[in-house]
Amino acid sequence: MNILKEYTLDYIKRNKKSSIAIMIAILIATILLSALSGALYTFYTDEVRLIILEKGNWHAELFDNTPSDKLKYVTAHPNVEKVMIKGPWKIAEIDDSRRPYIAMRGLSQSYWEDMPENTAILEGKIPNSENEIALSKQYFENHPDLKVGDSLTLDLGSRRLNGKEMDFNAPFKDEELFLPTVKRTYTVVAKLDITTNSMTPYYMAYGYLNEANILPDDQLTVYMRFKNPRSTYKDINNIAKSVGLKSDEYGKYTVRTNDSLLAKYLIFPPEERGNFKLWMLSQPVTISVIALLVAGVFVFIINNAFAMSANVRLRQLGMLKSIGASPKQIQHSVIFEGFILSVIPIPVGLFIGWALDYGLFSYINSVKNLRDYNIVFTFGLPAALPSVALALLTVWLSALIPARKISRLMPIDAIRQGENIKIKKVKKHNIASKIFGIEGELAQNALYIRKKSYRTASISLTLSFLLFSGFLNFMAVNDAKNKIFYFDKLKEQQLDISLYIEDGNMTESEFENQIRSVHGLKRALFASNVPAGLWLSTDMESDELRGIGGLKRIADSGKFSVYEENGKFRIQTNLIALDDQSFAEYCKQIGADSSMFYDTKRPLTIVVNEVQDDMHSDLRNEVRIPFLKINVGDKLNEEEKTYLEDTSDFSFQTEIGFLTDKMPAVGDRYGGYQLIQVMPRSTYLKIIENFQEVRALRGKRIFAPIVVQSENLIQPVTDEIIEICDKWYGSGDYSIWNILETRETDTNSRNLLKTVMLCVAVFLALIGISNVFATVSGNLRQRKKEFAMLRSVGISSKGIKRMLLLEGILFGIIPIVLSIPLNVIVICVFLKINMIYLKEFLPFLPALPILIFGGVILLSVILAYAMGGRMLRKGDIVDILKDETV
Repeated sequence: MNILKEYTLDYIKRNKKSSIAIMIAILIATILLSALSGALYTFYTDEVRLIILEKGNWHAELFDNTPSDKLKYVTAHPNVEKVMIKGPWKIAEIDDSRRPYIAMRGLSQSYWEDMPENTAILEGKIPNSENEIALSKQYFENHPDLKVGDSLTLDLGSRRLNGKEMDFNAPFKDEELFLPTVKRTYTVVAKLDITTNSMTPYYMAYGYLNEANILPDDQLTVYMRFKNPRSTYKDINNIAKSVGLKSDEYGKYTVRTNDSLLAKYLIFPPEERGNFKLWMLSQPVTISVIALLVAGVFVFIINNAFAMSANVRLRQLGMLKSIGASPKQIQHSVIFEGFILSVIPIPVGLFIGWALDYGLFSYINSVKNLRDYNIVFTFGLPAALPSVALALLTVWLSALIPARKISRLMPIDAIRQGENIKIKKVKKHNIASKIFGIEGELAQNALYIRKKSYRTASISLTLSFLLFSGFLNFMAVNDAKNKIFYFDKLKEQQLDISLYIEDGNMTESEFENQIRSVHGLKRALFASNVPAGLWLSTDMESDELRGIGGLKRIADSGKFSVYEENGKFRIQTNLIALDDQSFAEYCKQIGADSSMFYDTKRPLTIVVNEVQDDMHSDLRNEVRIPFLKINVGDKLNEEEKTYLEDTSDFSFQTEIGFLTDKMPAVGDRYGGYQLIQVMPRSTYLKIIENFQEVRALRGKRIFAPIVVQSENLIQPVTDEIIEICDKWYGSGDYSIWNILETRETDTNSRNLLKTVMLCVAVFLALIGISNVFATVSGNLRQRKKEFAMLRSVGISSKGIKRMLLLEGILFGIIPIVLSIPLNVIVICVFLKINMIYLKEFLPFLPALPILIFGGVILLSVILAYAMGGRMLRKGDIVDILKDETV
């Protein structure tokens, strides 16, 4: 075995050209694997980082207040790694006509470290003692004399109404009193980027919670991070049960989970498992296909290089086998060559891959408006180890294929095959001979005779071309998907601008008129909504609903707000109120008489008796079916209570005044087997005036979808609406969004993806071209004796040049032709997964870049043959025939 190792090392030294070709192939493979691993890992860790910045580094939360004496059940749980705590609320009275209170709560050190409040600090530092607080920026706006670092003395106590303590969060009442209990002085150490609406009677503040000072009767909000997050959904329910929380009618506890963070660890809620549809797997399937193509390309590239080297060594290896070397030793010799030649390329390729990633992300971070946050480049072992492992695996597979083939040959066959190629019968190529003469026939015969040795090269070139075009097609399909399933749907819903108002009051007609009078505005609708409960029996199900399993199947699925009790089903009915002008326009659109709906003593509603069929709808096709067997004049007995834990006992009745299947233009906001009832604002207000105060205030939130006359007016209209809102409302009372912002965000995301994809595509193109040169030059080096013999029988240098040109054209066209049906299959798979029709994809088809790359591949093959031909046309014929190196 040592002799074989010495022979292999000596062979590597003597055949530097073939060794360098293999090392270059390994280097290129490692560079791409390293760059891809680093880029994917960086994107993954960056997405996790952004989720943690936005939502916090936690897995589950006990959403209800947790008594402090139950905290031990959380901290003692064997899977809990870290606990983050919000302390009890404290309320302080201040002299302020806008907001008469400051509401504060302490946050534990672990909470400040891992939760998003630490990123909300605009100025100052995190509180680290119980006499330090961070105040909302709204307080600084209304009290400009206060600066960060100043002291603030506050009277802490409780809000009282009719002798009873009020909830700190309750709306302000003129008749309420404040009962001070203690005076404390705080140092204001930070300004927080936190705002609340006018319904909130206090400014927000956060302090420091010393866990050692938690009192036995304190009510806490507890977040936790688990050692093994995979059991999050099971463990949080067990913990909720152990601390004494009660489950609701659906068997669920009042807990919250950080689903977006858990999803990054491939952990999903129990109700979502097994409920995936094909289009949900489009991205992972696409990435998997491309990853397989990448691996395939490099296995063939490196295998081709090893095969050339091994084929040249056939005679020597055959001789070694004839004097006692076992097949396993022969096999180990070839594989040993591969690993020896990997010693330098793999670490160098790893470093170059790291450098390419570093440069790519530095460029991305330097481009303005590409992202709101800079990408934090993370390479490390999670990216390096897979790169090295995949590179070594690729080298091993690439060397193993020719090694096994050679080890199985008989010694005499190996010695003979090392000298020439066995040809049973040469196929005549009359067409090539007639068109291109003897050189054309020789070129065609050369490819035919060596079709097995060229097969690997052809497949690797085909995969290179397919990989490049696959990337471009993936990007094109992604663009088509965004346009069809997002922006086109927004256009259908006519949501140019969305305005949200939440100050606890309905909008005044003067404000609405000012909004509608903005130049360029086409239509503005002002809507509010509130859910209510409606009990149904199965005989009210439509035939279509019964055909998909009825309310029983829907309730049992646990995916919708349908609850079964004693054979009856409670569904949610959404009461939607429109301003008078919008309601009149809606009635005219559906053919109803708007005047009949204003009797507040006999509330009539327009019922949208249609729902989405969850069993037969998909990303593209929304199948809608009739919901209930109801008629005009039927009375619906409803209740404010929509969940068992609701304490309200208020019930009311509405009458169906009109049935329709057309929703008002409020966007795609309602779904999931809810009955929609539309009514004028006055009727709606009469109903919700008897609701519990907090729910009634929520029912007065305004959503205003706005349509403009043309797209170029969206931003000017938005700016003017903001000016009007600033005059009517304070900070925190309204928010506004327009489709241009969404497009900009989407465009930035796509530009980021395209930047990365373009870099990868260019690199793949370079790999494809280098593959061409490596393949062609390697094959031509093996044929030095063949061309020496052709020269010896009178073929001129010009004839050899012409022969190589024709052979290059034929060899270059074959991979392109072979990749056409494969490309069609890949595109069809992408389109099928993403549910896109061919005619919709054609405008996005990247035909020009693919044709250019095909032309580059063909020119590269021809150039490689031309460069290799110069070497073949030189040298002494006798010396070449005697030479045993490559």
